Amino acid sequence: MKMQDYYGTRQSAWRRALAHIAATGAVVALAACQTHVAHERPTGTVLGRVNANGSAAPVMVLALDRGTGKIVHRAFLGKRTAFSMPLTAGSYKFYACADADLDGVCGSAEPRSVLYSLSKPVMPGEIIQMPTFRLARPQTVAAAR
Repeated sequence: MKMQDYYGTRQSAWRRALAHIAATGAVVALAACQTHVAHERPTGTVLGRVNANGSAAPVMVLALDRGTGKIVHRAFLGKRTAFSMPLTAGSYKFYACADADLDGVCGSAEPRSVLYSLSKPVMPGEIIQMPTFRLARPQTVAAAR
């Protein structure tokens, strides 16, 4: 004889309780995974200063991934001269410029620094002090006639 389950019977209440326990367990397991994921992206910190040589324009410092050349972090300094960048473990290049036209891009006519490249990768928990970035006017080369 086959028994059928109906809501309100003892068997269906038991199944609802088991489903509730399983759902609660799944939420707890998911929360544990999310907490664990945050620890998989350890960061180091890069500190530095920018000498804008009297420029009143806000300064922008860029961190570029050495492998891809893509911008991974931008710091907008405004009137400040110091910056602190939290970066995930990896290899980076740095560049600073004055953003005189306030467009968020280092234009060809805006004062800028040389490109700094770290010799060693940023490691988790490490604090790296960069040399002072010095901004200079770009040199224009006259075309020969």
